[in-house]
Amino acid sequence: MMNPFEIFTQKPDKAPFKEWKRSDIRGGSATFFELPEFPDLVIRKSQSFEVKEDGKKLTVAETVKYWSERAKALQRFADRYGIKMAKTRYFAGNDPYFNSVISKESCPAFMSATDKISGKNLEEIFEINDKMAVEIDIMFSGIFSGLYDSLNENGYYWEDYGNSQIMYGTAPSEKESHVYIVDTDPRMGKWNELSQRREYAFCNEIDWVFGHMKALEKKYAHGTKQFENARKTLAEIIEKMPVPTNETAIDLRERLIHKLH
Repeated sequence: MMNPFEIFTQKPDKAPFKEWKRSDIRGGSATFFELPEFPDLVIRKSQSFEVKEDGKKLTVAETVKYWSERAKALQRFADRYGIKMAKTRYFAGNDPYFNSVISKESCPAFMSATDKISGKNLEEIFEINDKMAVEIDIMFSGIFSGLYDSLNENGYYWEDYGNSQIMYGTAPSEKESHVYIVDTDPRMGKWNELSQRREYAFCNEIDWVFGHMKALEKKYAHGTKQFENARKTLAEIIEKMPVPTNETAIDLRERLIHKLH
């Protein structure tokens, strides 16, 4: 059997991709596939290969560069804050499923192959124990820190969080369960592209993630415990961030302070 990651040196419309089949996995606008030869991988095809900047459609080469930069930024984010992410490789080329089933014309696609994690996503889990909570706490603390640090560094930030996109389970060849980001589609925002909306966007992202965190706290020891490190990190961020000038952002900040107490 070939090394599963050697498939990325081949054109996606060649073998072994001719053997792929639709997966039962569902998530957002993406389409998922499985390769019988590589049962430990999930193939994900993004629905948004085409990208426009300043109203101009990017070329295929520019689009590949666009997604590559964001894929690297997502991995840097996970590595920097100690968050586990399912091992992923990205590639672009003609969509073999589209070519063979829908049309004979070529259709560019942005795809990824991710290690299949055996377990449940955090939205499906009914109860969170202390072992799981340690890693979930680290994850949320890292996400909050990542949003704040990237804002100050004018860099990329992860803008695609959801509890269903995180799984607690085992990776291939691993015996112990861990918390993993499994939705590795590189949906990365860039603060310098938001200009005057930065204040609101930052507070909105923090509020969005905090809402998901609170939903999981209700499952932690039947709602009797909290993710203390993440809450401490968020409180420190709110304390040191400049008071927004945007009225909506001010309101969001005040609501966050109220929710924390």
